[in-house]
Amino acid sequence: MGDSNDRIVIGLCTFNRHEPLKEALDSLSQIDIPEKAEVEFILVDNNENGGAKYIFDAYALDMPFKCHYFVEKNRGLANVRNRVIEEALKLRATAIAMFDDDEIVAQEWLVELYKAFKESESDGVAGTVYRLLPMDSSNLAKKLWPNSKESTNISVKLLPTNNCLFSINLVDSRGGNIRFNNAFNFSGREDLVFSFDALFQGAKFTSAPHAIVIEKFSKARSTFKYLLKRWFDTGITDVMVARHYSFGMGKRTLKEILNIMWRCLTLPFLLLGGARPPAIAILYVTASLGWLCGLFGKKTNYYFEHID
Repeated sequence: MGDSNDRIVIGLCTFNRHEPLKEALDSLSQIDIPEKAEVEFILVDNNENGGAKYIFDAYALDMPFKCHYFVEKNRGLANVRNRVIEEALKLRATAIAMFDDDEIVAQEWLVELYKAFKESESDGVAGTVYRLLPMDSSNLAKKLWPNSKESTNISVKLLPTNNCLFSINLVDSRGGNIRFNNAFNFSGREDLVFSFDALFQGAKFTSAPHAIVIEKFSKARSTFKYLLKRWFDTGITDVMVARHYSFGMGKRTLKEILNIMWRCLTLPFLLLGGARPPAIAILYVTASLGWLCGLFGKKTNYYFEHID
């Protein structure tokens, strides 16, 4: 596999998503391997009964690298991602790559992540995520779930765990020793906090636009109702993040109140532009309401309640 000392561990976390997981592992079995790196794969199952073991066993033999399966009994996004880190450290990884169990990776996904990582000499790289909605999704839903793509060779402030690769130095005890924060186990934003912690220690992140994954949406996630819930919960979680870092709560609160007032005042005029402009305004108002509710103690356990 080349003469480099680089060892990439691909980490994938799963919880009761059996059919999407099969597609994820099938795509992973077909990826190209970087010429100058060794690769191993870790699947961490958050179902304490090991519900994904039979799926892992069915695909492990067809993988072009060594595979490992673990059960993390403690529920939560941070817990499973931290388990990936601990197991990757035991395997003496030099870098960790991550994607989600409802995604399909492109054949050159890992090659492109690794290439951008080495060329940029950064501490981590974030790939491109294309969203694939069901054929019968409304045009509004498709417009409100746009594809996300970064331009070539630009700095980014977030390493989204649905498509990234980062140096082991960020999590090694001799380096940054960073972990995903357990306070965000069920609310989300754990990757945002992880990224902030790394940036505060001087880390540098870069985009890897040609490292592509496709996120397949279920019908339940392709509705405006789902978006409203998602944006409201995000507003709540933003309060958690701000409090965690002692960010300027007063200025942000004023901003959210003004946002609600402005968008409500302009909503009648936005109706003249079709469905998308007022829908976006309503989503922003919903997020602002989530922020205000978070200020008064509202909590979200979105990822505990929602497994789709």
